Amino acid sequence: MTTAHEQSSDTGEQPASILSKAFDVLGAFDQEHRVLTLTEIARASGLPKSTTHRILRRLLPLGVIEPHGPGFKVGLPMRRFASAMPIESLRQSALPHLGALHRWSGRHVHLGALRGDRVIFVERFLVSGHELPSASPGTDLPAHATALGKAMLAFVTPEELDRVVAEPLVGLAPGTVTDPKDLLAELHGVRRRRVALARGESHPHVTCVAAPILIRGRAVGAISVSTTAKDAAVDRALVDAVSVAADRIGRDNQRVLAQGNEIWFPGVD
Repeated sequence: MTTAHEQSSDTGEQPASILSKAFDVLGAFDQEHRVLTLTEIARASGLPKSTTHRILRRLLPLGVIEPHGPGFKVGLPMRRFASAMPIESLRQSALPHLGALHRWSGRHVHLGALRGDRVIFVERFLVSGHELPSASPGTDLPAHATALGKAMLAFVTPEELDRVVAEPLVGLAPGTVTDPKDLLAELHGVRRRRVALARGESHPHVTCVAAPILIRGRAVGAISVSTTAKDAAVDRALVDAVSVAADRIGRDNQRVLAQGNEIWFPGVD
């Protein structure tokens, strides 16, 4: 029987290199590209076609990748790993509230989480036929350039915030706040109001209203509603609706954590 070490020696690749390339292959798939051919995976991953083929041959027996017609798709067993994330509990409890907010507002609704200085989009509800841009789940953007990100940055520790502002604040659109002092001042207001606004910051045509999902003093996530940048005066009712939905999601998760799951979202009261 050939061991993994022997296999990697045969190809001249180290296990860490193979693992990195396997993630490159998986990264070629997203919500708009659910089924890809070998050539498309190689192009999207930036790997040579021969290397892509070799990686696929290793992933197929594991169920990580499955054949689909003339192409390939992410294997259904991978769903187990996604469902094991603590954030999945937050997503599941948020779904009814996101749906209600989506129906009431008639706008795109998003759920996101913070990882360092990036906001990761976890879930979204779209308005059918609406051309307003929307980030798909798994997309990450600079937190300072989004309402979702600012809603959560306002509740990180001073040390974590220092690390964020120590790096250059990249501008994604004309309205992005790129001055650290301006960002810190804005986050102070967000923490007080528990609502964040981003007007033309991640995209010139998008305005977002976001509110943090607080558990034990930490923003474990945030929700937002997107509207057009032309909407100069964001309706107070919309701001209130986003805040109420975020508070309800937080309360629901407090009950989940009280059932012996406190370690899922550590924080302080």
